[in-house]
Amino acid sequence: MRTASMAHLKRRQLGVSLVELMIALLIGLVVTGGLVAVLTATRQAFTIQQGNNANQESSRFANARLAWSLRMADFWGGIKPTAITTTTSVTGLGGSGDCTGAWVVSVGPTGQNGLRGYKGGSDFPITNCVDPANYVKNSDVVVVRYADTRGYDPAKASSALPAFDSTTPGAVPNRTSVFILAAIEQTGTIFRQGASVPSNPLGSTAGRYVYPFQFEMYYLRPCADPGADGVCGTTDDGDDKANPQPSLVRMRMDTSGALVSETVIEGIEQMQLEYAPPAGAFQAADKVSSFDAITQVRVGLVTRAQARDVSQPHPGDFTVLGHCVYSVSTAGAITYGTASSGTNQCSGSPAANYGDKPQQFTRLVSTQVVVLRNRVRG
Repeated sequence: MRTASMAHLKRRQLGVSLVELMIALLIGLVVTGGLVAVLTATRQAFTIQQGNNANQESSRFANARLAWSLRMADFWGGIKPTAITTTTSVTGLGGSGDCTGAWVVSVGPTGQNGLRGYKGGSDFPITNCVDPANYVKNSDVVVVRYADTRGYDPAKASSALPAFDSTTPGAVPNRTSVFILAAIEQTGTIFRQGASVPSNPLGSTAGRYVYPFQFEMYYLRPCADPGADGVCGTTDDGDDKANPQPSLVRMRMDTSGALVSETVIEGIEQMQLEYAPPAGAFQAADKVSSFDAITQVRVGLVTRAQARDVSQPHPGDFTVLGHCVYSVSTAGAITYGTASSGTNQCSGSPAANYGDKPQQFTRLVSTQVVVLRNRVRG
């Protein structure tokens, strides 16, 4: 009896059978596979959410910057643009091509005044103003002009404010070499730094202030940093050649009056704009008969993630204000649909507009309507 019990115990201590071992391995593989699948899905979801969050942040910033500038259009210190006399001293102002000094300060009864939109095309809509390599083809362009928000004493006698033409760094925010003297509900005159402060034709000194004159043009550039040569797409342009960043760019005057371009935010792939008068429909820039009558601007943007997601494709259909319609396939092919406006503004855009392997980027379409408060208030 003792011998039989010992033999039975010995058999129990011999270990597991081959069948039991294979079953255990199979269960382990199933559990491990499930964990890997869960971790992979979690990682993919995190990557997508990270891209979406970045797109939302970039879109918010771009829309906020555009909205602020558009709302400032035609602020002239309490007077209408038709009551302004502009300067004829434009030497050193402006940039290249048709972005001349006279165009920059085109304010007055026959001027462009606070707002002017330009429909995009295969070339930059203002002739020779921007290098073709620095423009995202078929994206719109908008120009705003206004007086800065801070007014200064024309006589420079105030102890509380610096002189309006002070060259001390930071003393006069947004300082340029152009100013406007505005007499509230009277007249205004644009003049250059170094010139005498104009007198008010009405002979009253009440409510007279000098404001720095502001000029801003917003457009899209295919890269964020064009490098030392100032041209996107060359070997020394500073771009990540595998992933250049389309960017919203602002052109403005520097302290000398020359035009300079600066990146506002990266990741803006497309921009379309529409304009409307108080009781009219929104129209593209080439359909607007008078920009002086415009009181609303509708802005449509496509924001593209700055980082690639190679774990899975991100196909999608993107419609911007009904003027620009395109699709990205899972393989990265770009196709153009039918635009509700009749003509697809983006049709025929170069592949470079969408980046190398466009299916590896998440995208976000946003739309906002900006009311031009200085025109609405009369």
